[in-house]
Amino acid sequence: MAAGAQSLGAPRDLAADAAQAARRGQPLVLLFSLPGCGYCDVVRRNYLAPLTRDGAEARRPVVREVGLAGTASFTGFDRQAASGAQLAARYQVRIAPTVLMLDVHGALLAPPLVGGDVSGMYGAYLDDALAQAQRKIASP
Repeated sequence: MAAGAQSLGAPRDLAADAAQAARRGQPLVLLFSLPGCGYCDVVRRNYLAPLTRDGAEARRPVVREVGLAGTASFTGFDRQAASGAQLAARYQVRIAPTVLMLDVHGALLAPPLVGGDVSGMYGAYLDDALAQAQRKIASP
């Protein structure tokens, strides 16, 4: 992460994070990033960090940042130890940044957002993915 860049929470327990998001009617949003990735910094700072602070907390998605090649251990959806690299392999994430919208079980709620904001449309793509995820959560 670049100096001065907004930090997103690192995962500790994805099952708990996803459950918290579900209680809010929101997805768990995961950003897969790499150190020194300028596109990751832009997505983090301009698009995901505002999700963590705008609006009422009870209606915000839970956003976590995972190192694409990370080896730090956290608790996965299955309550087993996992790492960023293992999680990336599970979701076939190979490019940073990649943003996933997940339900309480770790299932994808919208197509992954792969790559950075090169066309100036990233905000619209993120809004569409978030709305799609919210609709799926709201429909039983």
